[in-house]
Amino acid sequence: MHNRNAVRYYILLFALFFVMFISNDFGLIDVEKTAIVMAVGIDREEDTFIVTSQIALPAESGQGASKTTQMVSRGKTVAEAFEEINDKTGWYPKLVFCKLILLGENAVKENVFDALDFFLRDEYVSEDCLLAVCDGISKDFLNVKTPTNGVSSVAIQTILSAHAERVGAVMPNTLREFSASSFGDSKSGYLPVVKIETPQESIGGETGEPQDPSGGEDQSGGSGGSGSSGGSTGGSGSTGTQPTESEKVFVVSETATFREGKQVGLLSKEETFAFGAMKSDLKLAPYTVETDGEAYTLTIKHNAPEVKLSITDEGVARLKVSVSLTAGIADFSKAKDENQIRDVGAVPKKVLEGAGKKLKGEIEATIKAANAANCDLLGVTDMLKKYENKYYDAFKKDILSRLSVSVKVKFKSIR
Repeated sequence: MHNRNAVRYYILLFALFFVMFISNDFGLIDVEKTAIVMAVGIDREEDTFIVTSQIALPAESGQGASKTTQMVSRGKTVAEAFEEINDKTGWYPKLVFCKLILLGENAVKENVFDALDFFLRDEYVSEDCLLAVCDGISKDFLNVKTPTNGVSSVAIQTILSAHAERVGAVMPNTLREFSASSFGDSKSGYLPVVKIETPQESIGGETGEPQDPSGGEDQSGGSGGSGSSGGSTGGSGSTGTQPTESEKVFVVSETATFREGKQVGLLSKEETFAFGAMKSDLKLAPYTVETDGEAYTLTIKHNAPEVKLSITDEGVARLKVSVSLTAGIADFSKAKDENQIRDVGAVPKKVLEGAGKKLKGEIEATIKAANAANCDLLGVTDMLKKYENKYYDAFKKDILSRLSVSVKVKFKSIR
């Protein structure tokens, strides 16, 4: 009797799942009615949000690579702006494949979470979605044509990669990490700043404009568009050996600092590298130092940063920053003998000392700039709560102004 009831139970359960399977699409939407959003740009005009969505379009049969297009929508909230896409096109925006959120310069003048809270609430947005600030209007950045990648958002993601962080070129950040630090005890965060530059620079008396290798024929690859707001192909962006005049490249070398969601400062290229030396795991990072009129480029193989906070019995807050780096020689500005060229580990002592002195100054400048802007870039407040908890209530409001900072940097040869 028991076995008979068990069989009936499993048959009923199977029938229930079968009915669900044939009658429900489990939340999937027809691809022809879906706007697959690859990246989002957010700008702001007073109390109106302007959202630029870079949408992937399915490739037509026999047409090769997929294309993208930009849809611009407005709303009092970001959610309302996304709904406008559906109203205009009949497409329902899907954010599950969104890998980049680009904030325009006007969007960071106010609290950035006025715009980002929508993405934090949306269960389909990846927490690992990259965040960045652009030097201008985000819509213009998503419309850029590049010689390296036909899709602007993919080109930006490439220069915000983990590899770029390891070589000290950029300090990328994600939606999860930026939100966690901003809402944590430090109330601070950072985001990389994206800029647009021309792909070629002038040399000597050259104008810097790309030359036409075919003697005047159009090298645009027959795209038929200027790349302003229409679709762009997923290829390289140019079929010629030289980038076209309309093509630009993205550069990320500076870092914006935030306090309670508002931008309070900007780290230079050198300060960004110094910040990375204190926070990131550097691998094969180049670092150039000048000694006795010669330039030496070192390759940093490994770094070991250590940041410690301590409170003395007299109530003095001390922050000790120690960074040890192992490096070899990558290049010289002046030719050397055969032995020095072959031996990358033979780094002159004066070069190591000069590199240490230079990086120490850059680290000190970075900490000073962040503290002056009341940005807890190194998470000192978190360390106060974790390691010196008895002083937390008394020091948490002004810990950055109380700090006595000491920095020690040492470069070592790989052998």
